[in-house]
Amino acid sequence: MRPAGTRSVSRLAVAPGSRSRGRAFTLVELVIALTILGILAGMAIPAIDGVQKERVAREPINALLLMAREARGRAMAEQRPYQIAFDAEGFHAARYFHPYGGAEEFEQLRLELDERERLEQMIEASRARGMAPAETEPDPRREAALAGFTYSKSYTIEPGLRYRLRMWGDTDWQEMDAGLFRRWVFQPSGMCEPLLIQVENERAFFEVEFHPLTGDIRRERSWIE
Repeated sequence: MRPAGTRSVSRLAVAPGSRSRGRAFTLVELVIALTILGILAGMAIPAIDGVQKERVAREPINALLLMAREARGRAMAEQRPYQIAFDAEGFHAARYFHPYGGAEEFEQLRLELDERERLEQMIEASRARGMAPAETEPDPRREAALAGFTYSKSYTIEPGLRYRLRMWGDTDWQEMDAGLFRRWVFQPSGMCEPLLIQVENERAFFEVEFHPLTGDIRRERSWIE
């Protein structure tokens, strides 16, 4: 008999250390979890690598599209033809001067721009020291020639990428390897000749056709491994 007013309290017997064992992972469970993580990582790495190679192969197409839009816009605004030239290194946009010029035209452009930049830096340094150079009479012909050279943009093809062109009158694709030089001209009307370009690496391929009236992409096909 229990004394009146007392309560019965029941307690469950707990084996020593049972709580810690309930919260811990066994060695087998850890091995299984690490194995699953390794399998998932092995599946993810090729997928990430494929996405990276796709991005690298797509980047020249995006760069060329932006360059074409800007060159076309400038040609229409200034009523002067502009061009995008192609060689083994990549694409180069500038004013269009010489229909029979070649890659040396863009090398001369870079030299002229470097010369003008050095001259402006020297003038600014002299003014900062209070020694402004005497005003000289500009050469109108040289100034007119350099005015068209103030716009120059280039895009360099990444190593491992290959690209080829097919322009108006071409019967086959032209591999843009060393020594080959092609130009794509935008007239003041905004028109240009049709252009097809292929860019590829070992995991991705893009073929794009540009519209001769708008300079935008008209058709595209691609495959990704």
